[in-house]
Amino acid sequence: MRTKRKSLIEERYHGIKKRQLNFLRMVQERVSKMKTSLAPFLPNDLIFKIFLLLPIKTLLRFRCVCKSWNKLIHCSEFVEAYNNEAKTTAIFLRAIGRDRLNTFHVETQVNQLEAFSIFPCTPAEILRSNVINFLEIEDGKSKIIDLNISCLGKIVATCNGLILISSMFDRKRTSSQIFDSHERPGRLIIMNPMTRNFFGFPLGTLPSDPSHSESYGLVFSHSKGVFKVVHLSKDELGHIACEVWSMESRNWNPIDGPPENVIRWFSHAPISTSGALHWLPDRYDHHVDHIVSMNAEDERFSITDLPKSVSRYDKLVEMGGFLTYVSSLDMNHIEVWVLKGLDGTEWIKQHTIHIDAVAGYVENKEYSMPVFAVNAKEMIFRRRKKFYSYDFELEEATEIEMDGGCIAVDEFLIPHTNNLATWEPLEPM
Repeated sequence: MRTKRKSLIEERYHGIKKRQLNFLRMVQERVSKMKTSLAPFLPNDLIFKIFLLLPIKTLLRFRCVCKSWNKLIHCSEFVEAYNNEAKTTAIFLRAIGRDRLNTFHVETQVNQLEAFSIFPCTPAEILRSNVINFLEIEDGKSKIIDLNISCLGKIVATCNGLILISSMFDRKRTSSQIFDSHERPGRLIIMNPMTRNFFGFPLGTLPSDPSHSESYGLVFSHSKGVFKVVHLSKDELGHIACEVWSMESRNWNPIDGPPENVIRWFSHAPISTSGALHWLPDRYDHHVDHIVSMNAEDERFSITDLPKSVSRYDKLVEMGGFLTYVSSLDMNHIEVWVLKGLDGTEWIKQHTIHIDAVAGYVENKEYSMPVFAVNAKEMIFRRRKKFYSYDFELEEATEIEMDGGCIAVDEFLIPHTNNLATWEPLEPM
């Protein structure tokens, strides 16, 4: 009896072991099949090419899929390739509504992360803030993109996908416990609005008088691989002082500014292109026929003559990687001049647009203001609330269909690219 019971126990034991072995064998076979499957194990170079075609919002979500994808998206080779393919769009600020208090408020985020301020922005300050929006244009249609990001300050410069925000805090709330006695009550913030990465640092140390003028610019130094913030300040005698903040040194360094009286008023934000910052002086009350540039590598200023005197509606834009001067001769004629490099002084007239000869355009009662160049073949113009796309190859202008409401006349548009730009060092693939 005992022998029979023992044999039954051994038989059950061996049966259980056999089923376990069969299960393990089945799992191993399935794992082996998964290893030979193409879907989860695509080559990195193929994934690289696929990711380059994705919209940036989708790409940012893919960072959370796995470590290998996150590493690929953040490697230096991919970021450079993706940023080179990014299209130019426009960024602008719009007043926040009373029902929009729950936004990603930039100054509040900076205040909570940095030791210089222990106080978040008050509800009253948040209500005075503006929401960051983008105007995306594709196939003759525009769409306003709201990323639920707000800021109390204003966008003073853009460069390669980054924006520079100048934020002045309420002087009533400033004290020696919050700000150093040598610092002005405010903050500069560099931010990539797509990734929401940001970095705050003090305002420029140069004295600023509201009755005169100052200007901030953002530029990228290709030789050093760092972003630089340039601060110009003009005194009552016309002397222009300059200082530079490098994301590498993390402090303000004074440098020699441009010659006196070459800029009497900073009404135009500087344009960053061709490895330099470029200022178009305002006409104000005197004759202007030049631009002022600062090379990002040696931090030296230069003066370049324009092909003609500046008129009220003239503007500098970046087009196809080159500095471009768009001049309005009158309401019906626009000239587009391109400067091929900082070393040259000769402007080349690339295009002449005869608005009155473009069929189906608009009534010629307003000047056409250039907003930004999508690429070297297409430029976006604005006439009050309406926007038009001009194709240089076809020599045709088409009205852009506005989706999601129009843009107010007083909403200032700044050229921008939505990409993966960062000031932090990136590892190679």
